[in-house]
Amino acid sequence: MAISNKNVSLIQQVCEKTHNYSLCVSSLKSDPRGLKADLKDLVVIMMDIALVKSIKISELIIKLNKTASDPLVRSCFNVCSSEYGASMVSLQEAIDAFESNSYKESYEQLGFAASGPGGCEDTFAEPPARKSPLTAVGADLYSVVTIAEDILSIVMKHKSP
Repeated sequence: MAISNKNVSLIQQVCEKTHNYSLCVSSLKSDPRGLKADLKDLVVIMMDIALVKSIKISELIIKLNKTASDPLVRSCFNVCSSEYGASMVSLQEAIDAFESNSYKESYEQLGFAASGPGGCEDTFAEPPARKSPLTAVGADLYSVVTIAEDILSIVMKHKSP
């Protein structure tokens, strides 16, 4: 199937309504489904991207925890593992709810998923504060989840009563 300017235009128009246009466009264009997608497909793609990111972060946390010697840092990683684990569950529930046309439930689950990175960062900020090695990847996940929320909001506005 040839990619039309219409497909690229949809991605650009939708991403203009999100909190991070450049991340939105690059994410959707990097997925082979993105350039053939309709509006609903774009939501699923962003949720899938977020789920993959949360899984990779959870794997990173396990590796970092194994090499950490400071008990306080290990404790932080344990909290982060729980936070990102909860995010993964919420992302999967968001996908399932969306596929069942339960858009409000999907949106709520995305909100829960977005809280994981913040909860992780909070534990590193507790006294004695330590630098989190997860700040950048957590911020990236948060941004992707927020973009999914933004696109889902567009779908919800276009939903027939």
